[in-house]
Amino acid sequence: WHLAKIGTPAAWDTTPGSSSVIIAILDTGVDSTHPDLSTKIVAGWNTYNNNNVTLDVYGHGTAVAGTAAATMNNSIGVAGVAGKCSIMPIRISDTSGYGYSSTIASGLIWAADHGARVANISYALNSNATVQSAAQYFVAKGGVVTMSAGNSGTLDTNVNNPYIITVSATGSSDTLASWSTYGSTVDVAAPGVSILTTNNGGGYGSWSGTSFSAPVTAGVAA
Repeated sequence: WHLAKIGTPAAWDTTPGSSSVIIAILDTGVDSTHPDLSTKIVAGWNTYNNNNVTLDVYGHGTAVAGTAAATMNNSIGVAGVAGKCSIMPIRISDTSGYGYSSTIASGLIWAADHGARVANISYALNSNATVQSAAQYFVAKGGVVTMSAGNSGTLDTNVNNPYIITVSATGSSDTLASWSTYGSTVDVAAPGVSILTTNNGGGYGSWSGTSFSAPVTAGVAA
């Protein structure tokens, strides 16, 4: 439902994206063998273990990646918003899916230095100074950073971060999801309820959260 709601069919008539535009997915890793993702993965980095092993250790990152850029027009599964763009997996989490400001910041800098034009962070850390500094670096290199607002269902009273597009979540009726964080930190709202996307290990599933409204926005940017 979300692709039609944001007008992607009309947008795809102008551009479905380009493989030269790289979206960095700063998350739990990405399943590079998934049939809807395998043809679009470029080299990434694991800032948690400081190596190049970026396989998905939790499942969240693969779902986020597919939301942004699952392959389109291949007669299987789903289509991402930017179905022709490339995906750079940046693993920033431990095996329980927990991310750290230091690994996110390092991931942003690595991605910026290795050609990513868009970076998605499906963690709510827009007021963190370490992450903000790295986002400023990414933007200075000509990029766009998108981030989840959070799923607290409460008002975020922090000052807006000028270097990060913070995204709240809406449902199919274009209203704010009851669990979505909101407030002056939020720059835009996007679909984040029952988003059909890629699952780790193959297959597909329906996911909800600002973790998915953020990569929808990343796909639009890409």
